[in-house]
Amino acid sequence: MQASSLYTSSKTPYMAALISLSLSFLHRLSAYLQLTKPRLSIVVVFSAVMGALVAGLSDVWRVVWLALGGYALTGSANAANQIWERETDALMDRTRHRPLPAGTLSVGEAVIFTAILLFAAIFFLMRLRWDVAALGIFAWVLYVFAYTPLKRKGVIAVIVGAIAGALPPVIGYWAEHNIISPTLIALFVLQFAWQFPHFWVIAWLAREDYEKAHFRMLPFAPDRLRANAWAIVIVILLLPALSLFLIPLLPWKVWLWLFLLGVGLAGLTIHQIDLTSARAMRYILLSLTAYLTLLYLGLWLLL
Repeated sequence: MQASSLYTSSKTPYMAALISLSLSFLHRLSAYLQLTKPRLSIVVVFSAVMGALVAGLSDVWRVVWLALGGYALTGSANAANQIWERETDALMDRTRHRPLPAGTLSVGEAVIFTAILLFAAIFFLMRLRWDVAALGIFAWVLYVFAYTPLKRKGVIAVIVGAIAGALPPVIGYWAEHNIISPTLIALFVLQFAWQFPHFWVIAWLAREDYEKAHFRMLPFAPDRLRANAWAIVIVILLLPALSLFLIPLLPWKVWLWLFLLGVGLAGLTIHQIDLTSARAMRYILLSLTAYLTLLYLGLWLLL
């Protein structure tokens, strides 16, 4: 009994060390995952895959390469963004717990991780075609070296960011159908237009933090809550009109679907009477996400 007790007690420090090491590993793994901004990356991958499905992609392995390449590419861009903004992230409540400002990871570790993801993305996208990988690299450069530094300059950042944000469905479509078609143009235009209210709602909700970091994303001064809210509403109200301009590019049932979706989104937005409340803005953000999801599902089923 005494020998058994001694054996158990001798194992205890090793078990404790193993558990501690495992928890430390999982904590660092979680930090690397946070660098990729998983929720944003998944949305980007979704739009890329839906673009490919709209083009008629049916090969499962090609979908896998696109999804893996899309996540690695987006994750790398998001990690590079956090390296660039590590000092401003430390100033904002919503970002100060990110791996770099919190000190969970070093800049060197983040740079190596960013590079590994970028090379992995190129490898996966090259499995589709070289020009698909080239488009992906272009989107990465635009996001990291144009959009990121422009966030302190003004609304020009939103325009550049909207271009970068509109490329994933284009890349997905191009992977399967490498021709500049009316559908490809429509995909880019729809995703580009959607980016503006999406950017501005997030900037409206985070306006106090953005002020600390000197980010200038809203169309008006941050303290002009109602003016910025109405800018968001006006852009959303223009989405149904945009579908009418796409009539020459798309079959009637598709643009009718887009028009009805736009009207529905506009109606939900107008229903929010108090446009200066955070609750209303979060509701609009959720509505925008639902709109984009239904938009792609409709395009896939109707085209």
